[in-house]
This record gives sequence, C-alpha cells and structure tokens, in this order.
Amino acid sequence: MNRNDFILRLEQALAGMPEEERRRAVEYYENYLDEAGPENEAEVLHTLGAPEKVAADILREFRDVGNPADAAQNTGKTGQTGTESYEARAKNRFQEMDNGQKALALVLAAVAVVCVFPVCVGVVGGFGGILIGLVCAVAAVFLIVPALDLAAWGCAIGFVIAAGYTAAAGTGAELLLFLGLALVSAAFGILLWKLTAYLFRTLFPGLLNGIVGLFRRVFHRS
Repeated sequence: MNRNDFILRLEQALAGMPEEERRRAVEYYENYLDEAGPENEAEVLHTLGAPEKVAADILREFRDVGNPADAAQNTGKTGQTGTESYEARAKNRFQEMDNGQKALALVLAAVAVVCVFPVCVGVVGGFGGILIGLVCAVAAVFLIVPALDLAAWGCAIGFVIAAGYTAAAGTGAELLLFLGLALVSAAFGILLWKLTAYLFRTLFPGLLNGIVGLFRRVFHRS
C-alpha cells in the first residue's frame, strides 16, 4: 500500500463525516506524510496501519464531540473542534511512537555493543598477539645471528689454539683435524658476519622506516 492508496481508502472510510471535517482529517494525514518524506513513507504507513482503522478512530473522536454545531459549542469549553481534538491526540500518538522507536534503537544499540564488544576485543587481542610474536621473532633474529657469529669465531680461535698444542705434541692427524675445524668455524663466522652486517645495515633501517611511516600515516589520518 502506497500513499495514494492510503489517502483514497481513508477518504472512502470517512464518507459519513461532513465534507469540511473529512477534508481537514485527510489533509492532516497528507501533511504528516509530506513531513515524513518519501524515504520514510513505507515505515509511517506501516505504523499507522489500515486506513479503515484510522478512519474509525477519527469517526469515534468526531462522535464524541457531535455534529458541527456541538463541536462549535465544545470549542468554547475545550478550545478544540472534533477534528482538532483528534489531531492533537494523533500528534501525541505519533510522539509516543517516535519515542518508542528511539527507545528500541537504544536497546538494539546496547545489545549490539554487548555482542560485538567481546568479538572486537578478541580480534584486537589476536592481532596484538600476532604483532608481538612477530616483533619478538625479529628481535630474536637480530640477537641470535650476532651471537652465533661470535660463537663461530670463538670456536675458530679455540681450534687454532688446539691445533698449536697438537703440533707441539707431534700428532699430524689431530693437527689436520683441528685446522679443518678452525677453517670451517671461520667460514661460518664470515658468513654470519656478512648476515649480521646485512641485518643491521639494510634490513633494520628498512623495518624502522616502514614502522615510522606506518605510524605517520595512521596519526596523519586521525
């Protein structure tokens, strides 16, 4: 049911009223729908309900006052004619409906907060845990690689010293073994030294610049 159907059925249901009273009642609802706007028309019509029910309320209000002459007499007592009395009560009902819709919206918002907040906390906590894990992993790499480099050079020096003692004792096989181990340790030391240099000269500045740039973009947008 659209606006035109509602107004047409309302006029037909109010056929028993005097022309002037019927016109004013219909005009009131036309103005109300105009104020609601096309975007809210369907919701307002749904709230109003069947036009026959609306017409029954109008007719009951009109009968409470009586004919136009009685309505004029009641104007001196209440300051309202039959249609004016109905319009005032209708406005009160619309105000009550608006208040009810606002209360419902607040309740739904509260329910949404209660339901969504734990999920948001879980998601934020999960991402925070992943971020902390990545930071710890990167920090471990930057600490472990230099430590392994120092250990490799320490082993190389130790094997050279052991080879010197072995040479003094005159055992050629052990001398070759310790010299080979010293060369292998030195090779690992060189490799780890190059990796350490790459980490601190290239990778670390790049990560630092990326983090700083990310924070700058975030705070610049906010």
